[in-house]
Amino acid sequence: MDTDNITCTINGISQTLRRGITLLEFLKMKGLSPQAVVVEHNRKVIPRGTYGEVELHEGDVLEIVQIIGGG
Repeated sequence: MDTDNITCTINGISQTLRRGITLLEFLKMKGLSPQAVVVEHNRKVIPRGTYGEVELHEGDVLEIVQIIGGG
């Protein structure tokens, strides 16, 4: 078992991540602006101001919706 990594499901796709990574770090790693997404973590919508406080754990499920403006 790899103790340095965890597996999470993000938008239906299994991904291996570094143990201890926060939601904010994950978003930045993926090139996503925290101000331009809505994140559901284990079926709970996470307030943007707390993304840096949410540590991801083995088996977590994220749904990330990117907000795109238009007109």
